[in-house]
Amino acid sequence: MSEYTPVRGMQRVLLLCLALAFAGMMAVSLWQRIVKPDLVLPSHSQSPPRSAGQNDAAGGRMDAIGQLMQQLQQNPESVGIMIHLAEHFVEDQNWTAAESFSRRAVVAAPDNPRPLYLLGVVLHNQGNYAEAAACLERVVSLRDEPTVRYSLGILYAHYLQDPARGVQNLHAALAMPGLPDGLAMKIRAELDELAAQEKKSAMPPRAP
Repeated sequence: MSEYTPVRGMQRVLLLCLALAFAGMMAVSLWQRIVKPDLVLPSHSQSPPRSAGQNDAAGGRMDAIGQLMQQLQQNPESVGIMIHLAEHFVEDQNWTAAESFSRRAVVAAPDNPRPLYLLGVVLHNQGNYAEAAACLERVVSLRDEPTVRYSLGILYAHYLQDPARGVQNLHAALAMPGLPDGLAMKIRAELDELAAQEKKSAMPPRAP
């Protein structure tokens, strides 16, 4: 039979505290996702292909970023490299670096919708919701796509307190051809939730 010691008891208490803290973090993250959904992250079809080793190793990601930084030094006007770097930093949730490269790409190619969309995602995650919506409105004017309309709908409905404008963008996304089934389900669920909220707010208060 193992002897109980104060050190072993402290270790058990520490492990329990860490477990509770982790559970609390997961609960907060889940609550935030339910109450305030995130925008749709851009796909990475334009990103350069990575090897299996890079995908599996954490160091591989840093190597890819380092290579892109070297390429940008050699070709500082390359919008494609700026976009790839911004995408990497969005994946890492390094919003400061992602904003820097997104803005550089926007300045270098103002008619390219991709860096504008990346910048909109970054600004949303930084809490700059009005500026994020302005970026996505510019994207719509350049190339109207369901993911952009969905992201605008989320921004207006949940972050800018303009549910009517949010619903308008969500319906626009739902009417677009080639809408992926998964995104269509998310849009319909969002519209149902907003309709239920509007119905609830329109109900007269109960008499005392």
